[in-house]
Amino acid sequence: MRPNERSWRDACISILVGAIAVYVAVRLIEAVWVVLVAIAAVAACVMLAVALVRNRKRGW
Repeated sequence: MRPNERSWRDACISILVGAIAVYVAVRLIEAVWVVLVAIAAVAACVMLAVALVRNRKRGW
């Protein structure tokens, strides 16, 4: 086997593995995006409540 054939095969395998990794990542995000948005919304509400309390009491 010539050295160039091996490098082409390695490059193709690397591209295939990268494509599979991107596919799995996208599927995972699609599966949990609702939970992530809910967590972000709760965190935003908590930060808003803290800001309102601090503003009302002029600090802690």
